Amino acid sequence: MIDDNDNFKLINAAYPHIGKKLQLFWGHPEFVALMDDLQQNKRGATRQGFPMDIARALNDLDSDHSLAFPKLTRKSDIWGL
Repeated sequence: MIDDNDNFKLINAAYPHIGKKLQLFWGHPEFVALMDDLQQNKRGATRQGFPMDIARALNDLDSDHSLAFPKLTRKSDIWGL
């Protein structure tokens, strides 16, 4: 369950609005799209980005989701591999 995940707890404490979306989409295909949006700048504008601990937690949570729900794993990663 996502509520027990330490990465989720860190993200949710710092960004509760993102935490709500992560909870809502956990275990659903929309989770992958949300993680892509959070980890990539698709807006074309300069953005500050997340602090390193949050960026790492997002990456780790994305991996946790892939392990828990292998059928929802990306066909390729963000690097196109």
